[in-house]
Amino acid sequence: MNQFQDVFNEFSQLHNQKYNLGEILSFLDSKCANGYFDRDVYQQLIDQIPQAQSQQQCTINQLINVFKKAQDVLNDKISKSQQIIDQKNIEIRAYNDKIRQSQTSSVNSSSKLNVEILDAEILYQGNGQLQVSLECMSSVIYTQLAKRQKSVWNETFDFNVNEQAVLKFILLDTELQQKRGNGGVAYIDINTFGDQMLHDFTVNLTDESNAIVRAKLHLKIQWIYSKNKYLQDLINENMIQINQLEQEINDHIVDLDIINSPFKQAFKFQNNLTISTYQTQPNQQQQQASPLLISENQIDRLVQISLLLIILYLVFGLLNSMYRTLYFDFLVLFYCFLFYQKNYKLQSLLHIKIIMVMLGVALLMDIIWLAIYSTPYLGEFNANFDHFEYGLQKYQIILSWLLLFVKIVVLMFYVHIYATYPDKSTQVYDQQWNAIFGWRDGKQINVYRNYN
Repeated sequence: MNQFQDVFNEFSQLHNQKYNLGEILSFLDSKCANGYFDRDVYQQLIDQIPQAQSQQQCTINQLINVFKKAQDVLNDKISKSQQIIDQKNIEIRAYNDKIRQSQTSSVNSSSKLNVEILDAEILYQGNGQLQVSLECMSSVIYTQLAKRQKSVWNETFDFNVNEQAVLKFILLDTELQQKRGNGGVAYIDINTFGDQMLHDFTVNLTDESNAIVRAKLHLKIQWIYSKNKYLQDLINENMIQINQLEQEINDHIVDLDIINSPFKQAFKFQNNLTISTYQTQPNQQQQQASPLLISENQIDRLVQISLLLIILYLVFGLLNSMYRTLYFDFLVLFYCFLFYQKNYKLQSLLHIKIIMVMLGVALLMDIIWLAIYSTPYLGEFNANFDHFEYGLQKYQIILSWLLLFVKIVVLMFYVHIYATYPDKSTQVYDQQWNAIFGWRDGKQINVYRNYN
């Protein structure tokens, strides 16, 4: 705000006095490097000041407030768009990892159809209870009975299908069944859902002559016949959205540059924004700027090396377990191996952070244990101890120190992985964290919806 005031002080220091809009525009022209302030932007700013257009006058304070508001709105839009881009880059990476995993796996996913029957709008008179029958291939399923006044089911069904499948929906009415009738029928060819996207729609249930619509059934249907194609379509969709968001960001930056053009001599951009900052890979410049940051392939190699250190941790833990109970250490080991079993490469720093915290607690417990029990066995032989027992206890202390050293090495390795990760700002939280705590506003796409 002070920067705006400093510039307008050159025009007049009476900021609450009204001035002619043309005089103000001429002043703004004189402050621009090219001697011209965009007329369309100026008109949009003036339109936000009450009665300024009709009177062709406004105060400096009114104009400053409008300039500041426009700057804040544009910065907010840029920030939110960039957050969405970061989230979609995370999703794209997860989809690519799923594709690579499926290519290396020998298990072929079957063609699955997911049908969710939500509710119905009944268009004929009656008092009976309602139920939906769904025939697909050789399978027939039924929903629960629902009251006519509230025909809501919200039931989901899965089918193994092929491209010749036809879905047959029948609305069963307990009142009409006594007359061997029904509330309406609809047929849907499965190829209608060949794009593998989720379809949310309403289908008309007609009488036997297919002339009268007796009810409208609300459905959600998705057919997954190729997991890789489905994931690739999601990647392409996200890439299109990212390109659109980047274009919006660039447009906002241009508008921001126009608004700030008369004030460039008074202050630098608060956000130091340039069009080249926002690319599809937002972290490449950060990786080049800092020598500590390394590529994701190198990070994945470090994760594989850390697995070998965890195995070494297990060996020393088993040797120590002959004389000590290491409940917490084996809990740490179990979590580590569970992480490596489900992640052949690093996909989220959340697991790394949990492992580091657990290792820190294990180190603290070892230090306390060694401070209490190591003192009697590291000095000269005490006649109160049996020679054999004394030797075993000394062996135990030595192994415990070695185990402590291995834990320190493992913890330092994980700290190194965390410190050198190229995009910590977008990789700290995974989908489970978001689902439980809702840390991000970006909507998560469930990759595993229909083909687990």
